[in-house]
Amino acid sequence: MKNIKKHLMTGVSYMIPIVVAGGILLSLGVIIGVDTSFGKELINYGVWTLGMMVPMISGFIAYSMADRPGIAVGLASGVFANELGTGYIGGILVGFFAGWITNQLKKIPMHPNIAVIKPIMIIPVLGVGASALFMYFISIPLEPAMTGLENWLVSLEGSNLLFLGFIIAAMMAFDMGGPVNKIALAFCYATLAEGIYAPMAACWVGIMAAPMGLSLATLIFPKRFSKSEKGNAFPAAFMGSLGITEGAIPYAVATPLKVIPVITISSGIGGGLALLLGASSPIPAAIGIWGLPFVYQPLMLLLGLVVAVVIIALAVGILRKESDADDNDDVGITFE
Repeated sequence: MKNIKKHLMTGVSYMIPIVVAGGILLSLGVIIGVDTSFGKELINYGVWTLGMMVPMISGFIAYSMADRPGIAVGLASGVFANELGTGYIGGILVGFFAGWITNQLKKIPMHPNIAVIKPIMIIPVLGVGASALFMYFISIPLEPAMTGLENWLVSLEGSNLLFLGFIIAAMMAFDMGGPVNKIALAFCYATLAEGIYAPMAACWVGIMAAPMGLSLATLIFPKRFSKSEKGNAFPAAFMGSLGITEGAIPYAVATPLKVIPVITISSGIGGGLALLLGASSPIPAAIGIWGLPFVYQPLMLLLGLVVAVVIIALAVGILRKESDADDNDDVGITFE
C-alpha cells in the first residue's frame, strides 16, 4: 500500500504543473472573453494543456514503478484512457499496469545483440500493445460508469450540490493530508479531467479553512493556546493560503476531540456553501488562495472559505480551555 501511494503521488506531482498551467490559460481566456480571438486562442491552449492530464499521470506512475522505460508505455496508455472515455480513473489504472508490464518485460533474458534494441523497440512495442489490450477490456465497464458519474455530477443542483461540497471539503479537512484527504483530492482531479469544475472549488475550501481558522482562533482566544501554538499561527495561516492543510496538524494533535470534528464539519459547511453559490475551479487547489482570480465566482468561493474559517475559529476557541494551553505548551509545528 505504501508503494501504491508513492507511485500515485509521483504521478500527481508531475501532473499538477500541467493542470495549473492549463487551468490558468483557460481562465484567462474566459476572463478576456470568448468573443475575442485572443480569448479563444487562450481557451484552446488551456483545453489542449488540460488534455495532457491523464497521459501525464499514467506516464509518471509508470515511471515511478519502472524508471525511464516506463514513461513511453505509460504516456501512450494514458492517451488510450483519454480516447476510450475512462478519464482520470482509467489513466491511474493503466498507469499501474504500464509500470508493471514494463518491469516484466525488463526481466526477459535476451541475446546481447538483441538486448541492444530492448529499451528502444521491444519494451515500448510490447508494453504499449499489452497496455492497449488492458485498456480495451477495462474500458468496457469503466466507460459507462464514468459517463454515468459525469452526467450525475453535471445534473447536481440545490441541496445535492450543497451535500457534494460538504462531503468533499469535510474529507479534505478530516485527516489533513492523510488517506481520506487524498481520496477526495483524487475524486476532484477525476472530475477536473472530465471538465467538471465545481468539486475542485469545495476542495479549495477543505484544504485552506482548517489552518487559517485555527490561526485566527489563536488571535481571538490567546489564553486558550500555548505560546508555541500562538507562535505557529502565522506559518500555519501562510501554509493554508498556499493550499497546505498540514499546518493544522499540531493543533489537532494537541486537542484532537476539540479540533478534528470542528474542522471537518466547518470545512464541509464552507465547501457546500461555495458550491451552492456557484463557485467552481478549473485549476487545482495546489496554489491556494493566490489562484483565486482564476476561479469562477471567486467571491462565492471566498465567502464559503470565510464562513468556514470563522466557524472554526469561534468553535475551537469556545471548546478549548485555558488549561489546554498549559497542557500543550511543548506542542509546535516543525518543518522538515
